Amino acid sequence: MNGMGIGGMGIGGSIGARGKILLWGLSALLAAAVPLSASALASGSAPGGRASGVASASRGDGRAGAPVASAARRSYLNEKARLRFSSEHGSTLVERGYAYGTYDGAVVADLTIHSKSVDATVTLYPHGGSITGSADASYRVVKNLGYFGGTFNLGRGSGKFGHVAEVGHKPLGISGVINRYNFELEVKANGEVSGV
Repeated sequence: MNGMGIGGMGIGGSIGARGKILLWGLSALLAAAVPLSASALASGSAPGGRASGVASASRGDGRAGAPVASAARRSYLNEKARLRFSSEHGSTLVERGYAYGTYDGAVVADLTIHSKSVDATVTLYPHGGSITGSADASYRVVKNLGYFGGTFNLGRGSGKFGHVAEVGHKPLGISGVINRYNFELEVKANGEVSGV
């Protein structure tokens, strides 16, 4: 064995012309590929123009570092709604109305009122999708009004709200008042959400 390697390069010996061209070609290819990969990571795009959902950490010198996951966008949901009786299904009242606040839109609530509690499924239809959740609240009656307050847990979303969730699995707050004679309802819900 004469110690010759790839492209006529000898181990411990001088590099021939073919070896210099091979090494120059590989180093140029690597030099071109590394900045491309770093810029692709920094822009959050993957090959083929698709978003990768991955950002890159900065080293402070302008160069990209290791990829890191990007945080979901958070916002504070603050909705107020007025609803009117629409129909009744057994012991469940169906109420329809309009919500205004962070995400304006139509709202539908299915309420079951017990002597000291209220259970509800509420769906808000803002532009671009829907947000559905369930409410569990305590209930008390004062003359012709019923007051309720408790928690609102997000269940699912659709469209641009498909990934909506409570921050830290902490439920939102919900409160309101219902007229016991005509079943008109005013309700407020608020809390921090992510994924919108």
